[in-house]
Amino acid sequence: MTSPKLSSRRLALISGFALLAVVGGVSVCDAESPWRRRIAPPAPPPYRVSLEGLDGAVLPTFVQGGTTYVLGEPGERYNVRVQNPTAERIEVVVTVDGRDAISGDVGDYVAQRGYLIEPWGSLLVEGFRRSLDEVAAFRFTGKSGSYSARRGTPQHVGVIGVAVFPEKLRPPAPVWRPRRRYQPESEYRAPAAPPRATNGDAPRAQGSRSANESLGDEAAPRKRKSESADARGSSAGPSNIGTEYGERESSSVVEVSFERRSPTHPAALLRLRYDDYDGLTARGIDLSSLRYAYGYDGEPQPFPYSQSRFAPPPR
Repeated sequence: MTSPKLSSRRLALISGFALLAVVGGVSVCDAESPWRRRIAPPAPPPYRVSLEGLDGAVLPTFVQGGTTYVLGEPGERYNVRVQNPTAERIEVVVTVDGRDAISGDVGDYVAQRGYLIEPWGSLLVEGFRRSLDEVAAFRFTGKSGSYSARRGTPQHVGVIGVAVFPEKLRPPAPVWRPRRRYQPESEYRAPAAPPRATNGDAPRAQGSRSANESLGDEAAPRKRKSESADARGSSAGPSNIGTEYGERESSSVVEVSFERRSPTHPAALLRLRYDDYDGLTARGIDLSSLRYAYGYDGEPQPFPYSQSRFAPPPR
């Protein structure tokens, strides 16, 4: 028979171990588990915007501090390219120097309309729109000569903006199938043979559409595609250059209906900053790889970087 003293010791010992187990469990629960599932940051929007020269080549582009900068030359003409690598139609509202590329007013993506881009397509905006058939070409110029500065908003010179609105999703149309009326076998009769077609009359089943209606429905997506093909964070400090209201160029578009998925909240807001060589250098962007094309700071040298014995052809 166990003595009372031994029993009390065992109980005290067991209680002590139990207390340690409880404290250890709490500390383990408080510690962050290395296997805990971490939430991945949201993926960046798939849409892309870039500036292109007249030859289609992307202008020199640099990324610093999360902001994308483009090098522009005063007097150089450029276009804005917006790409839609998704399976749905989108509307894009484009601004240049804070001015809407269609209306010329101060940018407001809620109130202003944009361009339509088909799935997996792209859009080329060639200038401020003058009409459905013409644009005023985008051309880099001095800040005071920019379209935005001349209209009273010089503080927004040097930035390109794009607001992206996907199209509203529509539920598929219900398919109606007529219910077949039950007919007893005793009342069943074979259907009468259809009348033979005569010259000038095409056979047409009941409920089917005419040839013109079928062609119209099938040609609609191709028509919309051709229409869209025709409609084509940053460091502080202003840009040295802006975009002028350039020469008149042909660029035809048509107006089509489009319903945004959200009238006021775009799916993405894209932005590019641009400046000249001195402006980007002052922001700390390394342009040393472009010194041959854009000049050399300092006195001209009679023998700069000369290592070859013979004169090579120009690149």
